[in-house]
Amino acid sequence: MLDEILDNPALEKYFTTFKVGQTIFLEGDPSQDLYILVSGQVDILKGNNKITEVSEAGSLFGEMSFLLGAKRTASVKAGSDVKVIRIPKEEVTLFLNEFSAVGGEISRLLAQRLDNASQIVYGLKEFCNQIPDAVILTDEDGKVLVWNSAAERVYGREWRQLHRKSADEIYEEPDVYRKFIEEVQSKYPVSEKVLKIRHPEKGIRYISTSTTVLYDGHHNFQGVLSLGRDVTSVQKLERRYRRARYWLIPSFIVLGMMALAIFFGYPYFSKGYKATDIKKEYLRNQLSKDYLFLKTLLIKPFSAGERSQTTKQMKEFFGILKGSGVPYKGLVLLDRDKKVFDAFSIKGEKDITTMAGSSYAGVVFEGDKDSLHRVLTPYHVDSRHPMGDKGLEIAFVMANGSGFLGWVVFQMDSDILKREYDMDEEDLKGFHFKKKNP
Repeated sequence: MLDEILDNPALEKYFTTFKVGQTIFLEGDPSQDLYILVSGQVDILKGNNKITEVSEAGSLFGEMSFLLGAKRTASVKAGSDVKVIRIPKEEVTLFLNEFSAVGGEISRLLAQRLDNASQIVYGLKEFCNQIPDAVILTDEDGKVLVWNSAAERVYGREWRQLHRKSADEIYEEPDVYRKFIEEVQSKYPVSEKVLKIRHPEKGIRYISTSTTVLYDGHHNFQGVLSLGRDVTSVQKLERRYRRARYWLIPSFIVLGMMALAIFFGYPYFSKGYKATDIKKEYLRNQLSKDYLFLKTLLIKPFSAGERSQTTKQMKEFFGILKGSGVPYKGLVLLDRDKKVFDAFSIKGEKDITTMAGSSYAGVVFEGDKDSLHRVLTPYHVDSRHPMGDKGLEIAFVMANGSGFLGWVVFQMDSDILKREYDMDEEDLKGFHFKKKNP
């Protein structure tokens, strides 16, 4: 396309150059001019984060604002000395009439980008459908944008019924939902609340709803991501318990009978419970010892940023544990910002080496604030699980005399944890590792 028009003298007035580091336009600008790259490289940024770069001569950029008549959705800076064809918005029609070959090329590029975007959207939809919880994504106006197959089951509504509809229509008490979203926005955390819906077939249901507020690079509100889980059975159990409190005399009788049964039957059925409790206590003590041992090995190279040494120490740690039956699959070191500094797998998967630099910022760290540990359930994407695989991990604080450094994360083997210790995610949350005063 460029070869056909570059020698045309009439094009001279459209040429513009930018020096390396110079801003071509900023995210949020009202300008709607169209650009064609002649030479050099431009960087595309959202907020302060670079998301891609363009270096192919003839590439088009700035077209979204022109086509939609909207503000710039990203910033563009010169990554090197750049030469472009700048077409002012009001002259685009005149330009395309004068250089007809450009119009066909622009149509081809836009069609290609539309196809790429469609593939990405399809992949995201498939990923959401693999998540067992109900996923709802709403825009800044509260309209439903994304609704996965689990949401159809939980809420009893099809995608076509809710698309671009207000999310508060889902709930039996819309005002409660709106107030909940306002509270989440004001505090900017990941929050959870049980909300009531009316399922078309099952009637009133109670949905435990976790929400995350989404912002752009300039901290402008963009929407809300919600995960929902049906907890109706738990709610019914709680209501029954509240009613049962008023039946005091029958309760005393039942308790008395249970006491007698336990007294006479203890020798016959207590051994199983004792064994389970002993196993859990053993695992808690093992985690405590392994954490302290790892902290001793890793604290110095971790604080110094020596990744080769932390990898070596983690490998030696697993070498010591080989054959001990502990339910660890791997280790992850996170820095202060919850970015992966280093990672190691006991099974030697190649994919774990690609974790360095990835972020746990979107993962919820659950647990008692007075305990040294937190329990995580991240979704990891690797070659065997391209749509994500739910993990179970336990993180411990890493700190030295200079202060907080980050986290050391034990990646747990859920199968061994259940088979050998009869434990799950909730049991790990119930552990407590006391903080020691310095």
